[in-house]
Amino acid sequence: MPKCDGDGFEIPNEYGFVTVGSIWERDDRASFIGGDVHLDSLNDDSDFGWIEIPFEELKENFVLIND
Repeated sequence: MPKCDGDGFEIPNEYGFVTVGSIWERDDRASFIGGDVHLDSLNDDSDFGWIEIPFEELKENFVLIND
């Protein structure tokens, strides 16, 4: 997944990975870079502080663990 700077622009040749088993919290704020869903990382060792992804990718790659 490409990394973005503070203004939402992709950083060339910079990528990060979402770790299996990592914990993310959905934030209903407005999209910053155009994703359908904004997730904030609850992991200190994450490559990302937050991510935005399409709904379909959320369904395919994440499991709801708490309502």
